[in-house]
Amino acid sequence: MIIGLSKKPIGRGGAISWISAFSKYCINSGHQVKYDYTEDIDVFCSVANFNTPEELKYLKDKNIRILQRVGAIFLDYNYDRKSIIKEGNNKLRRLISYADHLVYQSKFSKNVLFGSLYNGKEPDGDIIYNCTNSKMFHPNVRTLRKRNGKKTILTSAYWGSPKTALDSIKLLIETARRLLCHPEIEFWVMGLAYPEVDAYIRKANLCNITKLNILQPLPRKIMPNYIKTADMVLHLKAHEGCSNAVIETMNVGTPLVGLQSGSLPELLGNAALLAECTSDIRQFPKVSIDDLVNKILLTLDSADEYGSRMQKRATLYTEENQFNQYITILENLYHNS
Repeated sequence: MIIGLSKKPIGRGGAISWISAFSKYCINSGHQVKYDYTEDIDVFCSVANFNTPEELKYLKDKNIRILQRVGAIFLDYNYDRKSIIKEGNNKLRRLISYADHLVYQSKFSKNVLFGSLYNGKEPDGDIIYNCTNSKMFHPNVRTLRKRNGKKTILTSAYWGSPKTALDSIKLLIETARRLLCHPEIEFWVMGLAYPEVDAYIRKANLCNITKLNILQPLPRKIMPNYIKTADMVLHLKAHEGCSNAVIETMNVGTPLVGLQSGSLPELLGNAALLAECTSDIRQFPKVSIDDLVNKILLTLDSADEYGSRMQKRATLYTEENQFNQYITILENLYHNS
């Protein structure tokens, strides 16, 4: 079977990482992969909003069946320009209209995010959670050297759109400021930051943010090492369809604290503590800082327990299980075309 995919896996972001991993899995399973909708293909997997509606119409006119994979939508607080949000969500609806089969990345993605675009009557589809490369992200990766005996909290400086990233970083700074009274705790903030995020972090000038590397992307090949070295990962993105970063952290077996938001409760179960926050997807959540700080301290105190829970939870999201579901759908589409 010749499987078409939306684009070559070059760049950053969860969808690009997924295409890269799925491509390798398809090839290792005996299929061919092409990254151009105009080439001779048997079936097409449209990922996120990488394709245009016109491209999917072209495929439909050639009687090529389409699987559309979706996870996130454009939320009201992502951009100041509301036209970006309206146009982005209209495009998603048009892409979905050409799909022969739809896959959502979580129950939250289907029922809440896309439910909001269809007045609670979102199109039917399967739910297949994300996964990660367990040969790359696993508990036995090498740890990096730490120059002190402090407990390290790893977090990211890059969270989607500039406006959303700044909201997340403001929450991080507020949390780090509250933990200044715990000199045994330090924060590592990694990944390429937007200029306004960079400026906000540097202006805060907190002494417990001891490793700041936000002028360049973190190479993916060393991400597992940073996750393994950290005593805890702090995940502050809200209303996510399904986070690759969370599943990568599970595979390494590092404890995590996040928000009671989006798909995190269904992804994590009892493997991690999540801070109380509001659930309205029209705005970045209002977070209980008291609860967030308390969950961080509880997790650090019971790091071995939560690390073990994360590692056990990772077995639900293996590449073999998740990717096989996609292959089965694509094969059914091809044989019934």
